[in-house]
Amino acid sequence: MSAGNTTVSGTTAFVVGRPARQLWLRAALSILWLIGVAACGGKAPDTPTMPQPASASTPQADKKPRVALLSPGPISDDGWNAFGYDALKIIEKELGCEVRQQQVNDSPADREQAFRAFAQEGFDIIIGHGGEFTDQALTVARDFPHTTFVVTAGDKAAPNVVSVVFDTGEASYLAGAIAATLSKTGRAGAIGGQNIPASARNLYAFRNGARAINPKMEVAIAFIGSWTDTAAARQQALALIEQGADILIHDCDAAAAGVFQAVKERNVQAFGMQKDQSHLAPDHIIGSPTSNPRGLAEVVRRILQREQKGEVVHLGLKDNAVGFTLKKGIISKELEGKLNALTLAIQKGEIDVFKEQP
Repeated sequence: MSAGNTTVSGTTAFVVGRPARQLWLRAALSILWLIGVAACGGKAPDTPTMPQPASASTPQADKKPRVALLSPGPISDDGWNAFGYDALKIIEKELGCEVRQQQVNDSPADREQAFRAFAQEGFDIIIGHGGEFTDQALTVARDFPHTTFVVTAGDKAAPNVVSVVFDTGEASYLAGAIAATLSKTGRAGAIGGQNIPASARNLYAFRNGARAINPKMEVAIAFIGSWTDTAAARQQALALIEQGADILIHDCDAAAAGVFQAVKERNVQAFGMQKDQSHLAPDHIIGSPTSNPRGLAEVVRRILQREQKGEVVHLGLKDNAVGFTLKKGIISKELEGKLNALTLAIQKGEIDVFKEQP
């Protein structure tokens, strides 16, 4: 995170080990606005317990656990895919796992083939990084009952399938509130990749947050059908700007480069997604809802320790798994106070950010 940004997050930290904290977590401890200290919901473990995937009496006892990550796009995207890879590096360094990452073509057959290949190699945990991996994970999991399949942003589970949902929409709701305050036209735009539930929830939460501040705020939501098509993202962004949107948000992974190109061309503002993306368009990106890779690493630790069953796991602000970065000085003290109140209400469950605003 750049020095000019403020970070918002929940207060119950995921700790896999005791290395230097991630930058956005460190900032969360030093910046007090938008942090509900009183809402702290638990205590993280002091030190990790090294995973033991096999009994000490078996020949497998000395083998490292093996974890694979299937990415739907390049890990250089500074967003969703980079976030997944960050989690994989934590899993390697702090849980002592052997790891591997592979980018998978956007087709059900390729996703299934990748799952099967890693399962046949004997990987203990295989992560499909995106809700589009759900059906293939469920299919392959039936043939490999001793392998655990993890789907980020998934919405289904099985005995050996864990879906992990980062409720980034909670931070997107805050972004929407900021957009409604800063917009001069009363219009904003939201651009998604594929119209899967997790992505849609982020964008509709942005609209809900905007309408919570300004009920008349217009937020157009569009999906381009791809996570990597930068040209399509740019054209969609330009179309929304032509319709009067002066603030955009995206949830389209690597394709977001096209969104940022459009906002620079037309000199409007934008929000990033998943990681602090301000460096990609410093004069135009005013903030980013973020996901903490330690949340995913913690779920992997639980699986290795046999503490995690097959279920859909939701992680949000109160778990310190979701946060928000904001360019310093972009909002007034009055709006800071409003956002602080909204953050605490979300942490306490008093606001459902996914409930449609009238």
